[in-house]
Amino acid sequence: MWTQDQAIAYEAALEAINDVIAGYSEQIALEHGRVVPNTARIAWLEMRTDQASATGHALNVMDDENVRQTLLEYSAIVRARDGAG
Repeated sequence: MWTQDQAIAYEAALEAINDVIAGYSEQIALEHGRVVPNTARIAWLEMRTDQASATGHALNVMDDENVRQTLLEYSAIVRARDGAG
């Protein structure tokens, strides 16, 4: 059984991952909308989306260190993206 703090951290990590995936999906859609889409950028964004999705599926609520590291990493990506906008 996990603790409430573990559940909260896990859910926050999943939310950060989903936010990153949403951002990548938006960038993919924008790239597809260009007159000449950058196919290399689309491929890179799709690869990063797949990586984020795999990270979310592999995350274990009881793996405190991995949850913490995932939350830090994906939150940083979100902050960088939001700060750039």
